[in-house]
Amino acid sequence: MFTGGLGDQFINNYLEVHLNFLGNPDPSELLQRSEELSMLILHSAGGGLMSAGIGMFALTHFGIRNNQIWAKWTLLIIVVIAQGINGYGMYLADSHYWYPFTILAITLVGIFMLSKKNSS
Repeated sequence: MFTGGLGDQFINNYLEVHLNFLGNPDPSELLQRSEELSMLILHSAGGGLMSAGIGMFALTHFGIRNNQIWAKWTLLIIVVIAQGINGYGMYLADSHYWYPFTILAITLVGIFMLSKKNSS
């Protein structure tokens, strides 16, 4: 999650998928201003993903490894909210929505595997 948010920080213009979603509009002042606003929003959301990723690392390292049930539920809630909303938004924009959903699935498998390891 941290890596995805970090990657968002390096996107400074609309990508082809964004322009396709907008119907490939002709260049205009409105398009330029909306691109600036969209990049500010993307960088803000990316910052949120980065901080959630750091929180998830701390939960995994300190809580889940010590078999703390609250840490597992907290991690699951963070991932479902962050990656679920991110993936759904990317799906609506006809973007690479599989990426956030893959992260969600990997996290679920990881929590399950850690639970089995810690219970034995």
